[in-house]
Amino acid sequence: MTNAPVALMRYATPRLPSPTASSPLRRTASLAGVGLGLMGLLASMGACNDTPVANLEKSFTLKVTKDTGDGEPIKIDFLWVIDNSSSMCQEQQALAANFRTFVDQIRTAFDIDPRIAVTTVDAQCDVNNTTIFSSKGKFNQRPARAFPPPCQVNERVECLSDNDCSGIDCEVYGSCQNQGEWACRTTPSASCVTNPNGSINTTCRRRCTGDAECKTLFGDDKYVCQKPSANQADWGCIRPPDSADTAVCPDELPPFLDGNNLDLFPCIATVGVNQEKCLKFEQTLRSGYMALDKNGLNSEQAKGFLRDDAYLVVVFVSDEEDCSVADTATVSEESYETCGLLKTTDEGGPLVPVAHYVNKFKALKSDPGKVIVAAIGGDSLKSDPAEIALDRSAYIQSKGDPKTCYHQTSICSSVNGTADFGSRFLSLTKSFGPNGSFANICGDNGIEVALQQIARTIVTVVNKVCLPRQVLGGLSVVRTRNGVQTTLVEGDGPGTYKLVFPEECARGDELYPALAFGDAPIPGESIEITYQGDPQFQ
Repeated sequence: MTNAPVALMRYATPRLPSPTASSPLRRTASLAGVGLGLMGLLASMGACNDTPVANLEKSFTLKVTKDTGDGEPIKIDFLWVIDNSSSMCQEQQALAANFRTFVDQIRTAFDIDPRIAVTTVDAQCDVNNTTIFSSKGKFNQRPARAFPPPCQVNERVECLSDNDCSGIDCEVYGSCQNQGEWACRTTPSASCVTNPNGSINTTCRRRCTGDAECKTLFGDDKYVCQKPSANQADWGCIRPPDSADTAVCPDELPPFLDGNNLDLFPCIATVGVNQEKCLKFEQTLRSGYMALDKNGLNSEQAKGFLRDDAYLVVVFVSDEEDCSVADTATVSEESYETCGLLKTTDEGGPLVPVAHYVNKFKALKSDPGKVIVAAIGGDSLKSDPAEIALDRSAYIQSKGDPKTCYHQTSICSSVNGTADFGSRFLSLTKSFGPNGSFANICGDNGIEVALQQIARTIVTVVNKVCLPRQVLGGLSVVRTRNGVQTTLVEGDGPGTYKLVFPEECARGDELYPALAFGDAPIPGESIEITYQGDPQFQ
């Protein structure tokens, strides 16, 4: 007979027919028979012998049951806040192309009833300007029909003349016959080619003579030779947005999508890019909150979109830093490129502290545990923590250098371009604990892998159960599925669990743990959780 405090939890689902896409399981957990379990344990132990048992009050048995609901899908309201500066052409295309896979990954775990809206990072642009589709938190309802010349294909190369760009067709794309011409987009001086942290400021742009040349080089019939003027030196290969097809994307889109028209996501997510001066001042967090604030500029929009009983997922996608300032603050145009380095209002500066936005987004739901915040932004590509810290420090020092051309400093680069260090996005997502996710926009396969990571976070948050006691040790999670018993391991993905401390599991001022499963429990399976539990009763 053991005296160790042990909590035994049975997390079971009645066996039902396999759910269809329109009839998911609704999971509820209840603490059943805690008192009876303890009383029975006391009675049985008292009958053993007359020897006192030490720490008897520390032994208890708990049973948690899991039932199926009425088959309603899980409601999730998604807001995507997408950077519409001219460096985001490829990222917008990648987001549009990989969105369906993102949704399907979530739907493998449970059925969802989604609402999806998109806004941009502008908090001060004039929405009446015909080149800007949405600003100040207004939901985007117009697809981009074209990309401007800055979106023409570029390769980041150290160059001072076109000669420095020769051979790229062969070296990068493997097209070594009839190589085309690449033009150097140079800097004012040789000292500006490379920044102090090693990032490169110059690029080579692929010139062209006709569409066929671009289609062949990039192996994609959607590429064209863009001709912004009669000057052939301006002609360059470009892939227009898929939203340019009027047969796919109508001129006017609904303010938000639902489960019946998710195929329109590439249309609203392709918000276009623009070189307006105000677009270089990216108040990403502020714009996202403006879109959802029921008491703000877009109050009617927010009230019509947000559902009280739904999860809220806010995803920020940007290759630059957030520069959200207080309502009464201003930032000069000369500081736009380095505004992420400015002080917060707590320090006498113009930036709103990230902690303020953490509280604002959590306050959008009566249960803050139903708010999930994710960001796809720039960071070091190193894996060693010490090297990551050095990269970040070098970036900040280089970005803040008095030499103006060094303000172009980036922390990482990929096939889609370069990115600033999104330190404020990283801080925001970390503040949400298990309900936060930060993915590197420069990572391998970029947006695709980032979306997979965000989908896993959503699945983990929804597939969790609060534990009735604090865990002191000895945690074991055993699943029986289709007659096969498996011991789950801590980690990400199928066959794993995470021990998390979400706010919805709190009791008073104390956070209690929860188990979040990497893949959703299915009808008929059971999950047995044993651990040494804190014996204190509430």
